[in-house]
Amino acid sequence: MLKVIRPASPFDFSKMLRRVSSAGKNNIVHVDMDNQIYKRMIHLRNKRILIQVKAAGSVDSPELMMEHSEGFSKKEQEELAVIVKRMFSTEIDIKQFYRQFSDHRQIAPLITDFFGLRLVTDPDLFESMVKIIIGQQVNLTFAGVLIDRLIDLAGEHIEHEGEMFSVFPTPEKVASLDVEQLRALQFSQRKAEYIIDFARLINSGALDTDSLWSMTDEEIMNTLLPIRGIGRWTIECLLIFAMGRTNVLPAADIGLRNGVRKAWGLDYQPSEEDVRKLAEDWAPWNTYITYYLWESLAVEPIAKDG
Repeated sequence: MLKVIRPASPFDFSKMLRRVSSAGKNNIVHVDMDNQIYKRMIHLRNKRILIQVKAAGSVDSPELMMEHSEGFSKKEQEELAVIVKRMFSTEIDIKQFYRQFSDHRQIAPLITDFFGLRLVTDPDLFESMVKIIIGQQVNLTFAGVLIDRLIDLAGEHIEHEGEMFSVFPTPEKVASLDVEQLRALQFSQRKAEYIIDFARLINSGALDTDSLWSMTDEEIMNTLLPIRGIGRWTIECLLIFAMGRTNVLPAADIGLRNGVRKAWGLDYQPSEEDVRKLAEDWAPWNTYITYYLWESLAVEPIAKDG
């Protein structure tokens, strides 16, 4: 089944794919840079669907060709299109961001370097939260190892046309685990507890992640903060990397503070309060300025090849 999605321009799929391929390594997402293709399995209700998204058109007149298998109702196809549009931030009018900061001394050069770069988000809030918890206080490589081990234990591996795709486990599967099973895979005691407890909240119906989509950032923060193991930074990451919210400022994040230090040419490490003060005029684009500052720290910025 083929569907054409027309993102708001500018939209640079090659930069987005390079961002995905440079993140923590695991077998969930398959990226073909030569042919500009993104592939992965996702959950839609109780079904597993392999999606393929391929770039067409240009940065200024972009198109995405979305393919998936046959056998889905019209309603399911519409839901899938909504998920893919969210994943690739296709509806964001990034031109407004660019116009607002076109003369900004520190931000305008970031726009030039990362022109057309959008957030690529996870398709599932449970998957994203678990990956964020796994990534707390460990490097990207080891986080990828732990994600793979969790998939081996509770997820699936599905072969399609010679490629093996990892399928992230459902809340129901993770809720059925015990802490010692994750401890045996080198998860810390607390991390194992946090992940299983979170899955059980969803599986029992005590937490409805679908309801988060209709909430404000502040409402989401208030809903999730009481959950053990989920702090402000974790929720900010969820808002950015799962929900694609455009005005999130994780001011305490060390990467953001390093990016500010570099872009503003500071001879000291800015504090969280320093970042908040500098960011007083960033709204409503805190997320994208943060994202571009993170990208600016790369040894070889992805924009140089774009």
